[in-house]
Amino acid sequence: MTISQILEDTRQAIRQAVAAENGSEQQRSAAHHAQSLANTVLLDFTANSRDLGRARYYLEEAIGIQTLTTD
Repeated sequence: MTISQILEDTRQAIRQAVAAENGSEQQRSAAHHAQSLANTVLLDFTANSRDLGRARYYLEEAIGIQTLTTD
C-alpha cells in the first residue's frame, strides 16, 4: 500500500467518524483507525513533508474526535 493510499484511507476513516453519533463505539473505532493510519505515515521514512503534514492534521482530527462525548 502506498502512502497516498494510506492517507486516503485515513481521510475516509475521519469522514466515517464525523458521520457517526458522538461518543458512539462506531465513532471511536473509526477515529482510532484513522489515528493508527496517520501514525503509520508519520513513521514511514519515505514520507515527504506534504505527506507528513497531512498525516499530522489527520492525527489531530482523530484524537479530537475520540474525545467527543454524548453530553
